[in-house]
Amino acid sequence: MNDNASGARPFLPGPSPASFAENVSTAVQEQVRNAELAALRGRADLGLETLRSALAELPRLADDDRIALAEMASMLTRWGAPGPAPWALLDELAAACHTPRARGAVFLAQARAARGKAMADYGTRALFEFTAAGDIGGQALALSRMSFPADAGLSPSYRRELARRALSLAQQSGEPWIIALVAGMLAAGETYQGRKHAPHRWRRAASLLPADLDAVTGEIASLNYLNWALTCAYVGDYPTALEAVGRGRVVGRGPWVNKFAAVEALVRHRTGHLDVAREQAAVAMTGAAPGVRELGSAVAAAVTFETARRLPHDTLEAVVEVAYATSPPCGASAAATLAYIRHARREPRPARGLPPILRKAREAEHHFGWEDALLALTEIAPDAARDEAAAMSRFWSPYPRAAAIRSVVEGHLAGRRGWASLIAGADALADMGEPITAGRAYHAAARVAPSTPERARARDRAAELLTSAGADRSLATLARDRSLHRGLLHVPENQRHQVNAGLTPRERDVAVLAAQGFTAVEIAGHLGITVGTARNYVMNVRRKFGSVPKRRLALVLGMVGEPD
Repeated sequence: MNDNASGARPFLPGPSPASFAENVSTAVQEQVRNAELAALRGRADLGLETLRSALAELPRLADDDRIALAEMASMLTRWGAPGPAPWALLDELAAACHTPRARGAVFLAQARAARGKAMADYGTRALFEFTAAGDIGGQALALSRMSFPADAGLSPSYRRELARRALSLAQQSGEPWIIALVAGMLAAGETYQGRKHAPHRWRRAASLLPADLDAVTGEIASLNYLNWALTCAYVGDYPTALEAVGRGRVVGRGPWVNKFAAVEALVRHRTGHLDVAREQAAVAMTGAAPGVRELGSAVAAAVTFETARRLPHDTLEAVVEVAYATSPPCGASAAATLAYIRHARREPRPARGLPPILRKAREAEHHFGWEDALLALTEIAPDAARDEAAAMSRFWSPYPRAAAIRSVVEGHLAGRRGWASLIAGADALADMGEPITAGRAYHAAARVAPSTPERARARDRAAELLTSAGADRSLATLARDRSLHRGLLHVPENQRHQVNAGLTPRERDVAVLAAQGFTAVEIAGHLGITVGTARNYVMNVRRKFGSVPKRRLALVLGMVGEPD
């Protein structure tokens, strides 16, 4: 993605309002259906070729035919049609329209597929045409598109005013689908502005449509359910997020299956159901639309981080870029996962991708969705996190999860004085059902606990939560913590002896022998190294795993009984 990523869609792509095309010819209807079927099979490019063929074979098109083709071209763009071809087709259709209403509909279709400043530019063109045509519903949709949180030089307060004006016009139009779609846009804007009641606004937007949904209203209902679920996931209301996913799956079809799977995968990972998260991520990754695949890949990487024996080098950096362009909150979470993986591999500057994410959030004045990036930066590079935390201080939202993460971040940065803040954040995260993040926060609290009993309680609570979630890597980190050497835990089996779990291959060889009781002289003879080198390796291994006595090394590493 380019520099417009900070102004990309705040949530996942939306529908095309086919109701603008009221009298579509039978021939165009058939071609649009064929294009949609191709896209549903994962061939959005073939669907676009179908539309191009229709334009070439049917030169005498009415404006409603052109609108129908434009709306499908816009949808295909969001479903994965590549390159500039969709935009060339949309420009050609707009230029050929005879009426301002038709041109407005085509411009609006372009605005739906656009990112960044182009989104507002096409929205402005659509508004001009709809105003000239006296189309109130079209004006509502154009204003709503312009209100989207995007890099268009518009302040949050002005965007909110545009969204409110759009909703007023939508209500005047009397069209249920327009009212529901515009209500969702207002909810999106208020979510990013950190408005306390934004999640409730999503619930209302999702409930505005009638029970007898058609193709158009079904798309809009799916969009609102999806974004309601995503909002609840980042607010920390996981039961409601799953409720919204379940309702949306009843009405969603085609690519919506993959989109709802991506959101459920995120929720299941957050709530410590890693097997289900992996399964849903796999479903999301089978989708054709760019962005949805990447959201699934990001969750799959987060699960792999906690459960895999080794961390493979993959294309997660590119995944972060596309995920952020699709949904900034999901992109921020993916960037956090990438930083944790780099840190586990001991790469240089593992958190290097996080400050740019936070800068984008500040530039877009987002009060929502960047918290995971700041938390990861704080855990991995606290010195760098201090300036970023100060810069983000006015952008914290009042949402429960943000408040909990803020408490953890501030506790980390306060050092020995951060015990109470870490415990408060960990308790809140545990109460909302997020065991892995809570477990890591309790671990941090144990390091700075003011007394031995409080240290033990925090350590044991961390172990309990991480074990319940199957978060083996985080549990292994806890087990090896040198400051918590009393009451040692076993390192999970799949985290033993791995380079990215803390040992080089040679250190692993030494550790195995030392854990079996070999002396430095015996280790040197066995491995063909000097006695001094063997002693240095033993010291390095002990240091990495808490400076424990050599006699307890087998317990720390879980190597008891391992063969030579």
